[in-house]
Amino acid sequence: MGTAKARRIAARAHCGQLLAAGVLFTDHLREIAQLVGEHSGDEIAVQAAWLHAVPATGCTDTELLTRGVAPAVVRLVALLQEDFDERAYTRRLLADPRAALVRHAVLSARLPHLANPYARERWRAQHRALADRLGRAAPPTPANLSTTPPPAGGHWGPFARWAKAEPDLAQLPPLLDAYHDTRADPERRHCCHNTVKAAIHTVVTKRADATDEHVVALADRWWNSDDSWEQDVAVRARAAARDPAHRPALLARALDGAPWPAASAIRALTGPGDAAEIAVLREIVERRERIWRWTRRTAVARLLAIDHDDARAVLDDRPLDPVDPPWHDDRSWLHRYRAAVIPQLIGLVDEPGWWFEAPWALGELRAVEAVPALCRYVLAHSAAHPRSCAVQPHVDALGRIGSAEAVPALLTLISHNSPEVRDLALRALDRIGDPRVVDAAVAACDDLHPDVRDRAARVLARHGDVRAVPALIRLCDTVHAPAAAEALARIGDPLAGDTLWRLFRSAPDRRTRHAAGRGLARIGQRGHCGYTPDLRTQRAYLWLLGHQPGWRPHHQLTEALAHGDALMRAAAIAALARLGERGEAALIAPLLDDPAHGVRAAAATALGRFGGVGTRERLDAHRSDPHGAVRSAVLAALRRLADGGGDAIEP
Repeated sequence: MGTAKARRIAARAHCGQLLAAGVLFTDHLREIAQLVGEHSGDEIAVQAAWLHAVPATGCTDTELLTRGVAPAVVRLVALLQEDFDERAYTRRLLADPRAALVRHAVLSARLPHLANPYARERWRAQHRALADRLGRAAPPTPANLSTTPPPAGGHWGPFARWAKAEPDLAQLPPLLDAYHDTRADPERRHCCHNTVKAAIHTVVTKRADATDEHVVALADRWWNSDDSWEQDVAVRARAAARDPAHRPALLARALDGAPWPAASAIRALTGPGDAAEIAVLREIVERRERIWRWTRRTAVARLLAIDHDDARAVLDDRPLDPVDPPWHDDRSWLHRYRAAVIPQLIGLVDEPGWWFEAPWALGELRAVEAVPALCRYVLAHSAAHPRSCAVQPHVDALGRIGSAEAVPALLTLISHNSPEVRDLALRALDRIGDPRVVDAAVAACDDLHPDVRDRAARVLARHGDVRAVPALIRLCDTVHAPAAAEALARIGDPLAGDTLWRLFRSAPDRRTRHAAGRGLARIGQRGHCGYTPDLRTQRAYLWLLGHQPGWRPHHQLTEALAHGDALMRAAAIAALARLGERGEAALIAPLLDDPAHGVRAAAATALGRFGGVGTRERLDAHRSDPHGAVRSAVLAALRRLADGGGDAIEP
């Protein structure tokens, strides 16, 4: 595929689309492709420049491949899709020269059109990294940034944003002045203070400047500050230096500091760990206040990184806490302490704070002994709070446990006021596999909520039962027709014959037509497709005739051998081969010279099944067919004939 076709695909996908500045998106793509071409981009990179935004319009990789886009271009387009993790996305781009080139061109063309300054700042660091990777000049400083401090009384925002984008130690003194200035001024504290703080944080925590005397002095001055943010900056500045001499101070800050600086101090700890560090982390893990939640999780992550028996003992001895249960960080914890934790969780089922975590953990453990407690909770809360959603985790847990003891309670919930609870009850009954789920699903087919009706259709499709046939026939007139047709095909009840014929002739989607055809093949109810201009339906009807020898369809199939559509001819050959009428081999043999390679391959396969006098010679004459699929079919047919009593055939 050439660049012109990529341009046409992009033009159709983005027809009429505008950028925020009122520029046509296709003009924007043309500029990107031109930049890629000017920077020594090859044809693959230029095509990816045209197509990089097509996935945002709903076009999948498979659709691009079917339109003739080269696999290398499709892979590059997939690589260029933006990720929520900007750092990982940037690393992925830097690892591929083509991706870096296209993305650099995208940002060069996009950034001038972005009206939001925060959006420009978001991608400026990536733009600079890509420029360094490609050996190009750094992008110019945007007009909304300032490389000089403002006059007295001015706003520090432009200068602080520039300092954050291009951090340098020379910017630290004016930034500190700005920090104290904006903190004392209520008006500028509202608009500039946080921007200045972000710039200071970026400048101070640069690893290359961590040992500078100004940074060290600032860290010493702010180490014991009353402000938690200043403490955190001091901790991060010392952490950036990676000096083992700072380890005792970091441990002390983790133990005595506020939650935020304490978490930063824990993240700065590296190495195998020792008894003193494990003791500090144990004390943090045992703190139960909600404000310490994220610091506790940081301490747990550090304990998991320390490969030591004492660290594992701290993790195993953690108390149960609904805000931060042990299994959030270590899923295997539940299974290691299964015998001890299940009785505790059963006792916590009625506790309001454990309304989610306790049933989730019991369902994860498949704790059958918890079923009575869960059922009591569900029935009590359903009666007291008919529209409460607090029972949803408990219903889901009953389904995951899969005990038949829960079926009576779940059947009661089928009539719950909440559609979410009714949906979960049906899903739980489906997981358990109780026969009564069919009756419940049949009743739910008339539910007022579409999600419940959809769940009922899925249940009936999986649990094929004669009792479900009337309900499934009704569902064939709804959006659930594909699932209902598959269920009817599995059941094979003759009562569904007329419905399946209607779906087979007129269903708009392929899945429904195929399911209806399988059902008709199983039921064997004779009928006629009738005249239809839809070739897909005619081909499907030929497939169906090949499964019904009792209908005596030979004249219809032989007539189809001369049809103008190649797929119709191939379908007729396959049906005749399935029926096994050797007398039709004489009609199929001339199709070895058909213009369509698919018909030639189908004819070779059929003749290999039929055999007969002269078949080997006819096939042998087509061993040098120009199409590979036909040659493969001919060789396979010859091998089959040889296995049936002839000589071995050498390819």
